[in-house]
Amino acid sequence: MSSRPEAPAPEASELSRGLNLWDTSLLVLGLVIGGGIFLTPTSIAKAIPSEPWILGAWTVGGLLAIAGGLVFAELGAMMPRAGGLYVYIREAFGDLPAFLYAWVAYWIIIIGSDAAVAVGFSTYLAVFFPSLGNDRVVASLGFTTISAGQLVAVALTLVFSATHYVGVREGARIQGVFTVVIVAALAALGVGGLFAGAPRAVAVPIAPPIVFSALGTALIGVFWTFYGWNEIVAVAGEVANPRRNLPLALILGTGLVTLLYVGVNAAFLKVIPAAEMAHTEQPGTLAATRLFGPGAGLLVALAITAAAIGCTSAGLVPAPRIVYALAKDGLFPKAFARVHPRFRTPSFAIVVQAVWMSLLCLSGRYDQLYTYATFFVILAYAAAGVALFVFRRRRPDLPRPYRCWGYPAVPFLFVASALLLAVNTVREQPVETLAGVGILVLGLPFYFALRRRASASGGGGASPDCAGPGRAPATSDTIA
Repeated sequence: MSSRPEAPAPEASELSRGLNLWDTSLLVLGLVIGGGIFLTPTSIAKAIPSEPWILGAWTVGGLLAIAGGLVFAELGAMMPRAGGLYVYIREAFGDLPAFLYAWVAYWIIIIGSDAAVAVGFSTYLAVFFPSLGNDRVVASLGFTTISAGQLVAVALTLVFSATHYVGVREGARIQGVFTVVIVAALAALGVGGLFAGAPRAVAVPIAPPIVFSALGTALIGVFWTFYGWNEIVAVAGEVANPRRNLPLALILGTGLVTLLYVGVNAAFLKVIPAAEMAHTEQPGTLAATRLFGPGAGLLVALAITAAAIGCTSAGLVPAPRIVYALAKDGLFPKAFARVHPRFRTPSFAIVVQAVWMSLLCLSGRYDQLYTYATFFVILAYAAAGVALFVFRRRRPDLPRPYRCWGYPAVPFLFVASALLLAVNTVREQPVETLAGVGILVLGLPFYFALRRRASASGGGGASPDCAGPGRAPATSDTIA
């Protein structure tokens, strides 16, 4: 590295680096652990109704998450700036692919999945307060109805948006409390499974033979249950000592999630045979009841509620940082680059996100939207792995405080598995994939309009600190 004084990152005087290792690690966990771990085992058992195959699928999913964590750890430590994956794609492949990723990530992937978690929270809250459930209609607008559960989801969205508006650290600390609760609950389930006796005999249908395509279907479910850890890199501009804390948080977070998920599923299968699990609507509740007694079902409902709260809060963090970086590069309206002078957060982007997510909660279309984007989420994973190879070859001069363990085998396996999963997604969900292409195409007119506006105003599109193909080295890459 050069002996000259190190230049700060462009956002260093604006966004506050207030997240320490503990905050960042809990954000990684909060971005992943929602209520899905208690629900997806049923769909996975339907696809592959075999205990060894199910545990194998969860193990494979965990290993891929860890491999991805190693890849993103190098990228994040090398370019610790707001925007994360958007930055890596832009630097490696150019502005247009990066814009399209950010377009889908902000409007569909991140906010859509977070809306689904928020509505899921209201579903489990109704276990304790039935009048707040999604089955209680409070308004009819002719073209749609609004339930009490949807209003609860909107309230949750607005409350946590406000906490993140007043400070990234403040929001992360509140979210961290609920994440600790769900981690403790999952650990208790996993440990309980170790001491559980043999499952009681139950009459279950004979499981059909397992085919290779079914494994691909199961892995899509596993993928979505693990999804979220990668979004932490979008917050790299607000992590203190990012070249140390970001890699550690990614590696610790993906490793712990893998242990928890595999352990919990082992506990489930210890007391619920796979063939029975395929026909169980709430495997988490049933497993807890058989492990700990009749009252444990309510404890699981509490745990899922806490998981949904923590996951919703954590899910509100990445998207505003992505469009913040996009706007700083002149590829999105300038208002999205606005930083609150006191709270040092991307305030305008947070407000827009809160409004859009609330509308998605009220519309009931959130699940369809992020299902449409599945294919592009997986491609973005692959793009990150390819970007690592690109940077190793084109930018050997960049400081790399952490180097991906197992390079080049680990990133190659990560990319190959992502591409195989993408192909399987197209085969299993052709209509949804085509709809996702349509959403992607909708972003093109906005991209070219913004480029023309930037050119007319004398800007070149991306900011001058970019170090992509043909660009000057980025001084911000030498951040302390």
